[in-house]
Amino acid sequence: MMHVLVVGAGAMGCLLGARFAMAGARVLLLDVDVEHVEAIRRRGLHLYELNGEEKRVCMDASFTPVPFKGGADLVLIMVKSYATGQALQLVHPDSITTHTLVLTLQNGLGNAETLAGLVGPERVLVGVTAQGATKEGPGVVRHGGIGPTSFGSFIGTQPPGTQILLDLFAASGLEATYREDIYQLLWQKLCVNVGINAITALCRLANGEIPRMPPARRLCEAAVLEALMVARAEGVSLSDDVLDHVLAVAQATADNRSSMRQDVEAHRPTEIDAINGAVVRCAQKHGLTAPVNWTLTQLVKIKESTYGHRTEA
Repeated sequence: MMHVLVVGAGAMGCLLGARFAMAGARVLLLDVDVEHVEAIRRRGLHLYELNGEEKRVCMDASFTPVPFKGGADLVLIMVKSYATGQALQLVHPDSITTHTLVLTLQNGLGNAETLAGLVGPERVLVGVTAQGATKEGPGVVRHGGIGPTSFGSFIGTQPPGTQILLDLFAASGLEATYREDIYQLLWQKLCVNVGINAITALCRLANGEIPRMPPARRLCEAAVLEALMVARAEGVSLSDDVLDHVLAVAQATADNRSSMRQDVEAHRPTEIDAINGAVVRCAQKHGLTAPVNWTLTQLVKIKESTYGHRTEA
């Protein structure tokens, strides 16, 4: 039996944790949302699948650090990027053993560096997922979309235990692959977030309005082209059609509110530092500038600083 510790029991953390539990893994969910954790403890997680089927999945959950008996084979990090350091405080030291793998499927860049301090860089896996889910209330999650999950080594050397993890995904009905070129996929996803999230958050646009609205499209193009330039400076090979991919994603999710827009509208912190801000930091490292991403980053930070201080029209 595989032992899985999920740090961040939001929509995606619960979806993956529930699927792993149904496949026979022992799962412990960790989250600071006390009401959500208590609901899962009392009545299990209510998971609504894409076909409308409702399942009740029993899993352990905690909002405080508790030792995971026998240690964790996998620590799955699913919190917002800005909360990574704080979330790791929920992981009891006794839960980490010499064989524990840590997998981050978070947005943006910089998360793996933080996680490397937990188990060492050689056992950190970084990845992306196209699965979708929505948290509808305490202890209630709805599966929103199916897509592949890809992950690879933070340092380029595949750690022992990777095949067992792939087998768990397969047993859970989730498509997953190990990729040597994971940083190409990470930057491709980053470009999508760079081109969509800040613009939709600042202007209260649905994703599909970016390709349809000329000023929004031009701003998206400028931000993505900067990210493409910086990725290449980082040694990551992205094709010239990455902009077409970003616009296609915006169109395919036309009615969606981006996660950053949802955060801004709910007056929550955003992941701007790990997305547009990450492009700016990487650019500076190579003696380059990314003025469009710098400006978007500052505008989102200004928006965050106004939470609770003024009434928006």
